[in-house]
Amino acid sequence: MLAAGLALALAAVAWQYFSPASRALIAGRDVSLALLGDRSSALLVYHPGSSTVNAFSMSHAKVKPGVSGWRRAIDLAKAAGSPASGENIFYIALSSAPDMDALLVTLNGWRAEPRRLPPAVAWVYGLRASGATNLSEFDLFSLFSEFSKLSSSNFILTEISRRAPAGEAAREEGPAPGVEVFNASGRKGLAALAAKHLRALGFDVITATSYPTLEKHTRILSFSSGMAAALKLRESMGLEELEIRVRSSQKSVAGAAVILGQDFDVGRLR
Repeated sequence: MLAAGLALALAAVAWQYFSPASRALIAGRDVSLALLGDRSSALLVYHPGSSTVNAFSMSHAKVKPGVSGWRRAIDLAKAAGSPASGENIFYIALSSAPDMDALLVTLNGWRAEPRRLPPAVAWVYGLRASGATNLSEFDLFSLFSEFSKLSSSNFILTEISRRAPAGEAAREEGPAPGVEVFNASGRKGLAALAAKHLRALGFDVITATSYPTLEKHTRILSFSSGMAAALKLRESMGLEELEIRVRSSQKSVAGAAVILGQDFDVGRLR
C-alpha cells in the first residue's frame, strides 16, 4: 500500500511538471487564459500572488477559418498590452461570446448555492474532450481550483476598444480626477446623499444625478487605465466586494463613477 501511495504521489508530481499552467501557478507566475468567442473574446490574466484577475474583453470581426486558437490568444494578449508569451498563454474556444457576468455570478454564489458548482465542473471537464482548449486535464483542475477561491471583487474588468491616447499615463500621475455619482436605485435623493458623503472625504464630485434606467446592481467604473481614482472611490463607498469595470474608451471628464443600484445599502454612507 505504501508503494502504491508513493507511486501515485510521484505520478501526480510528474503530471504537474508536464502541465505548464500548474507549473506556473506553483512558481507564483501569472497565467493568461483567453476565452475565444466568434465575435468577442476575453483575456483573463490571473496573478496568483495577489489573487487578482485582470479581465480584458474585446469585440472583433468574425474569425477567419483556419486561424488557430493559440494564434488568436496571442493576438488578444497583444491587444490587451499583456506581456504573455506563447509559453504561458492558454485558450478556451467558446461557441458564443464570453459571459463575464455569468462567471462572476457563479463565483459569488456557488458557496451559498452549491448546486451551481456541478454544472460548472461538468463544463470545465468537457472542454478537453471536445478539443476546445490547449490546457491539460491537470491544468484545468488547477485553474478551476484557483478560480473557485475568488469572487467578483478579485476581478478588474477592462473593455479594449482603443489604445490609450498619448499623455494619458502622465495625466493619471497628477492630481486625482473628479468622480461622478449616478442614482439608479429609484430612491429619491440618493445621489445627493452619496455626493455629500464623498465631498466630506475630499472627493471632487463633478456629477450627482439620476441614471437613465433602474439598475439592480451597483457598479464602479474607471474611465482610464489607471485605477487610483476607482479604487479610492470603491473603498470610500464601502464597496470593496465589487469588481471595477474599466471603460477607457468612454469619454468622461471624471476619472471614475459609481452607479448606485437597488442593492446599495444607504447605511454605508453613515
